[in-house]
Amino acid sequence: MKRFGEYAMELGYCSAADVDRAVDIQRDLVSRGFPKMLIGLVMVRYGIIENGQLLHILQMLEHERVPALLAD
Repeated sequence: MKRFGEYAMELGYCSAADVDRAVDIQRDLVSRGFPKMLIGLVMVRYGIIENGQLLHILQMLEHERVPALLAD
């Protein structure tokens, strides 16, 4: 299964460097004592993707993962 960042890049919403930046931000926040924030929320909060793009990626993830979960 693809990960959030892979969908974001595949759809042209961001680059690999943007995903790496978001992961770095996520790790930095955790290291400073903040609770782990989902990568998509980090990307929206720091202006890497827009809200609508986040929702589109989440819909794609849902369409991929829900059938797989129901098959088990």
